[in-house]
Amino acid sequence: MAILTAKTLEFEEGASSDILAEIAPNTILMVISDEAGKKQILRLNTDAIKENETILRNTTTGLCYRLVNGVWQWVPC
Repeated sequence: MAILTAKTLEFEEGASSDILAEIAPNTILMVISDEAGKKQILRLNTDAIKENETILRNTTTGLCYRLVNGVWQWVPC
């Protein structure tokens, strides 16, 4: 389960499962489904995320996903 505590994340519509085989470096995709089960794949606009800002936190491992020196990586929170 994920709990969103950050500001609103920006995304670009039109991503599809076809792009999974050709995903570009540093791309973050999110899959959502509505009440009818219709699925949509969204690509997060990572340009709007600041350096060292945590976008994901794994509460089991205590690691956070952050942009550090231009590279997305899991680091201790």
